[in-house]
Amino acid sequence: LARARLGRGSQLARVCVISPVVGRPQLAGMPPRSRSSSDSSSRSSSPRAPRQEQIPDAVDHFLGSLLEALKKRSIPEIHKLYEETFNKISIETYKTKKWPSVDAVSNQVSSEPLFLIFYKELYYRHIYSRLQVSFDDRKGSWENYCKLLDLIISDLQEGDDLSVALPPQWIWDILDEFVYHYQTFCTARSKAVKVQKDAEIKVYRENPEVWQTTKVLTYLHQIVRGTKVEAYLANKESDTGGAFTDETTRLLGYFSLMQLLRMHSLLGDYHLAMKTIKCIDIQEEVPLFYKIPACHVTLYYYMGFAYLMMRRYADAIRTFSEILVFLQKTGGVNQMSYQYEAMVKKADQMYALLLISLALSPRTIDESLEKIIRDKHGEKQARLQRGEELCFEELFSYACPKFVSPAPPDFDALENVSAGEAHHRQLHLFLQEMKQQQLLPRIGSYMKLYTAIKTSKLAQLCDMDSDALRDQLMCVMHKTSQKVRTKGAPLDGEPEHCSEVEFYLDGDMVHINANRPERDHREVFMEQIGKFQDLLRKMGKA
Repeated sequence: LARARLGRGSQLARVCVISPVVGRPQLAGMPPRSRSSSDSSSRSSSPRAPRQEQIPDAVDHFLGSLLEALKKRSIPEIHKLYEETFNKISIETYKTKKWPSVDAVSNQVSSEPLFLIFYKELYYRHIYSRLQVSFDDRKGSWENYCKLLDLIISDLQEGDDLSVALPPQWIWDILDEFVYHYQTFCTARSKAVKVQKDAEIKVYRENPEVWQTTKVLTYLHQIVRGTKVEAYLANKESDTGGAFTDETTRLLGYFSLMQLLRMHSLLGDYHLAMKTIKCIDIQEEVPLFYKIPACHVTLYYYMGFAYLMMRRYADAIRTFSEILVFLQKTGGVNQMSYQYEAMVKKADQMYALLLISLALSPRTIDESLEKIIRDKHGEKQARLQRGEELCFEELFSYACPKFVSPAPPDFDALENVSAGEAHHRQLHLFLQEMKQQQLLPRIGSYMKLYTAIKTSKLAQLCDMDSDALRDQLMCVMHKTSQKVRTKGAPLDGEPEHCSEVEFYLDGDMVHINANRPERDHREVFMEQIGKFQDLLRKMGKA
């Protein structure tokens, strides 16, 4: 202050100095003004102004660039900022802490509403992927998603262009995180009830509208209807507008179908889950899900699991084999992406489900998968083939989706609430089916050795009496008859006999068909050559 005033004139400098007591100008020659006790106490009790949160230069530049890219609707620029810059800053600067608060970004970067909605989406997703999530975070995430999805649905219903244009990866991540946040909310609520945390239970009880199941499903169905994506997938030339003309709109509807498949699987309704994707373009040479590896994995994981729970083991084995072979030959997702570890775990879960399916319905699979199973999962495969129930339970619990209960618990009768009820119900159904088929592989392995055998001898080999064997043989005939899809929608298919051996009963004799057709070596080589040519062609077009 003294230097500033010297600049104005030396006369002012001679009569004005900085008071060492109160930090304000005093006339020269005058004694400093003493503070009274009341003045001192009032100053000491007054709170200091809160220190403004500082945004690092790299983050400020990223947010400014994102704001401009959103305004210009520049999808390539948004994609680069989202896939590269955001992930890099998250790893280098915010690996163990939150991104700058929304208030700080609003004050220092921009208060534009749409920009803040997308910043909040990134802000909460970072918390969910790397930090401890509080109830306030869950509620804030829900309210932000409501604003974003309400805006998108409003644009779709009014027939206007969408308020924003986004790259495919971000569209997928928004909808994928939407369902993931719902799933983790239900899980956290169940844990709070299990450990009887009164404070947390009170918060959940007072906020029943947060992540409500019906509201989540309604949002996804409204997007599907508004985008006309099902009509587009049925006939790409039959209409105009929506998914027929705008890629962002098309992908919003398409990815919403995938999330509906996931939602219904989490709730345990597998038939409705498969019905949801009846129009999906699986038969296309280059389907839309090829755009996003995580979408591809999600579709095949939930579709394969639904086949497994519907006792369509042949379709489950084919589904898991196709995606696992594809992942072997491609790079998968961006290793910097927050989804990379989740996709690696998902692939491992699909190997576990493939092992279960093969144990319940043995058949030949791709040689590369057989090698991986021998090398990495040989011990588990042997336990499953011996029919160890504990191994089936362990693999199912590890590989199944994180089931949720669609309704909140009865907070007035928490003593009757079971926290893991949704998971235990599905596990019970699976183990019940497994026990019914526990002896089938053993019976089949003995029948492979004969072309005809007496029921008494086969019963002796299987350590059971003749009547029990006849019951098991009837069970084999029933359980090995499955619906198998060769074309059409996921639920389509024709009944086929899927046992390794074919047999029929004639009195007290079991006649086994030993003349199983073997494929010519030339057919095998031609099939493999065709597969690789198709894969190369699809990778070139994707």
